[in-house]
Amino acid sequence: MEVIGFDSALSVEAAWRLSSRIQRAENLQSLISKCDFVTVHVPALPATIGLISSELLASAKPGLVLLNFARKEIVDTDAVITALENGQVGQYVTDFPTPSLIGREGVILMPHIGASTAEAEENCAVMGAMQLIDFLENGNISNSVNFPQITLERAEGYRITFANDNVPKVLGTVLSLLADLNINVLDMLNKSRDEVAYTILDIENQPTDELLSAISGVEHVFNVRAL
Repeated sequence: MEVIGFDSALSVEAAWRLSSRIQRAENLQSLISKCDFVTVHVPALPATIGLISSELLASAKPGLVLLNFARKEIVDTDAVITALENGQVGQYVTDFPTPSLIGREGVILMPHIGASTAEAEENCAVMGAMQLIDFLENGNISNSVNFPQITLERAEGYRITFANDNVPKVLGTVLSLLADLNINVLDMLNKSRDEVAYTILDIENQPTDELLSAISGVEHVFNVRAL
């Protein structure tokens, strides 16, 4: 089976996690013209509402099976009905059963249970716990609502993390402070998101209370941890 995907906001980190067997389409029109089955996996945002439109479906491979378990607003229901009637879409499978779809030939409707299965709830709980452990033990951040996504493999030595207002010169000030104390940096990663910046530092020397206090005293730094 050939798998083709398209993500207009694909990050480098996410790209590295993809299987080498997955082909990347240049755009949605290219993807939908080649695929027998298309599944939707995007949130409902201003840029994605009505994404599956009559214009896009006109490019579909005839007999396309379209599956939408993401959000109802992503797919233009009227456009799908028209595409079903003219054979451009062979089947539409969704868990958003709107009145216009009920009883219509070529439509498979399911109850919208989202993440409310026992398996999904267990997986979500385990995933949340593992991400929290990774943050507490390593300072890595995954799926935060207001902090950047950031992961750094542990090097030898000791780890410090600090968060600060996303303004210039803060990171440089902290690095100068470490240099003045003759502390060597083994590895480092800095990411920002909106008004917040976050840095992970692996250093050779065990951080002292005085060092942590000095970093805390840097203007715009509001959190420091030694791990």
